[in-house]
Amino acid sequence: MKYHSTRGGASGMSFKDMLLSGYACDGGMLLPENIPTVSRETLRSWAGLPYAELAFKIASCFIEESDIPASDLQRIFEQAYSTFSVPEVVPLAHLKDGLVVVELFHGRSLAFKDLSLACLGNFYNYFLREDDRHMTLLVCTSGDTGSAAIEAVRGFDKVDIIVMLPRGRITQIQELMMTTVLDSNVHVYRMDGSSDDIDIVVRDLFGDPAFVQQHNLASPSSLNFTRVLVQMVHIYYTYLQLCPSADCELEMICPTGGAGNVTAGMLAREMGLPAKFVCAVNDNNVLSRIMDNGQCNLGDVHVTLAPAMDIQFAYNLERIWHLCSNGDSTLIKKIMKEVDDGNVNVPVNVLNAMKKAIKVYTVKGDEEIKSAIKRCWDENEYNICPHTAIGVAYYYSHGKDIKGLSAVLATASPLKFPDAIKASEVPVPNSERMHQLVVSPARHIDLEKGQDWTAIIRAKVEEISQQKPSQTTVDP
Repeated sequence: MKYHSTRGGASGMSFKDMLLSGYACDGGMLLPENIPTVSRETLRSWAGLPYAELAFKIASCFIEESDIPASDLQRIFEQAYSTFSVPEVVPLAHLKDGLVVVELFHGRSLAFKDLSLACLGNFYNYFLREDDRHMTLLVCTSGDTGSAAIEAVRGFDKVDIIVMLPRGRITQIQELMMTTVLDSNVHVYRMDGSSDDIDIVVRDLFGDPAFVQQHNLASPSSLNFTRVLVQMVHIYYTYLQLCPSADCELEMICPTGGAGNVTAGMLAREMGLPAKFVCAVNDNNVLSRIMDNGQCNLGDVHVTLAPAMDIQFAYNLERIWHLCSNGDSTLIKKIMKEVDDGNVNVPVNVLNAMKKAIKVYTVKGDEEIKSAIKRCWDENEYNICPHTAIGVAYYYSHGKDIKGLSAVLATASPLKFPDAIKASEVPVPNSERMHQLVVSPARHIDLEKGQDWTAIIRAKVEEISQQKPSQTTVDP
C-alpha cells in the first residue's frame, strides 16, 4: 500500500512517510493509491471483536508488514486504547424513540479525537525512536484536536507540539485542557481569530517543502491520513454493534466541522461497508450550500454554542471530492484554486456522487441546539454536548423518516461544555478533573490581529530545532 496526493504531485509514499508529514508537497492531501475491498464475509467475521483487535484488522488493510510488523501494530493499538476509561472503548447508548448515541469521548481529552490521536502518538513514538529522530507537530484546533494531540505526545522527548487555538471562540474547559499542560515539549498560542484564520498559518508553513523537511514538521490534525484511517475503526465498530450480520444499511449522523468522520465513512463505504452519512452542521459550515448547487462564497465565521464546528470550509472535502471524482487530480487542483479564491464551484458529476452517500442537515441556530440538549435530558436523563446535539437535532426532526438503522456520533463529553448545558436549562455535569483544571496554573502566548502569525510560528519552529541539535532529517 502506497499513498499519493489528491492533486497528483506526489505518489509512491510509504505509510511511514505519509505519517510523518502534513500536506503533500504539492499542497494536496494524502490518500491511499488503492482502496482495499472488505467482503461481507470478512465483515461478519469482524463482528464481536474487541475494539483494539478490530483496529488492527482495519489498519492491516493499509499498513504493510514491511512498514510495521503485525505484533508491533497490535501493540500500538492495545497501548493506545488501554488509556480509555471504559473497557469497550466506544459504548453505545440506546435511548427513547430509537435514538442511538455512540459515545466516542472516553479518552483522556474527553473527545472523539482521542480515538485516533492516541494511536497517532504511538505511531510517532514507534518510528521516531527507530530513527533517533525529532519532530515538531503543528496543530490548528477548533476546540478538541489540540488537547487530544497534546495528551497523545506530552512528555515525549522526540516530539515537540505547537498548538494554535482561536482565543475567545472555544469553551473555558477546552482552552484549559491545553493551556494547563506545562510539559516542556508543549507550546500553546492563543490567537485573535477563527480556526479558519489560523489554518492559513499551517498551510503557509507546509507550503514550504524545504522548511518542512529541514525541521521535520508534521501535523496530527485530520489532514494527516492516519487520523482518517483510525477513525474508520469507530465507523466499522458502530456498524457491527448494530448489524453484526452485515446484511443491512446504516445511516450514520456525523456532527461535522473538519469532516474527518464523514471522510472516514466515505472510505469505509468505498471498501464495501453498507453505510450512508448525514453531515450535521451549524450555519458557519458552507457544506449545505455547496451541496445545493456546488457553489458557495466563503464569508465570516461567527461564534456558536458548538465552537469545534465553527468552521467555514471542511478541508477534508478535498479528499471527498477526490473520491467522488474517481481520482481526478487535475479537477481537484482546479476546485481547490477556486476555494483559495473564495468561490467554490463543484462540478455536477462530483456533486451527484456526493449526494448518493451524504446529505446535510443545518441546525437552526443555538436555540435548536439547546432544545435538543433539553429534550434528550427530559426524555432520558442523558446529557449531550452541543456538537452531539446537532446530530440529535437531526434525529429528532427526521427520525420518523429514517428507514432502517441509524446512530448519532457523540463527539465530546458534556463535561467540556457547562455553559451550553446550563443555557439549555438542564443539570450541569461536573467532575473533580474539571474543578482541578480551573484552579491549575496555565501557560500560553497570545497573538493579536495585525501580527505576522506565520513568521512568529516559523521562528518558534526554528528555535525548537536549534534546541534539538541531535535531530536528523530524512532525505527526500
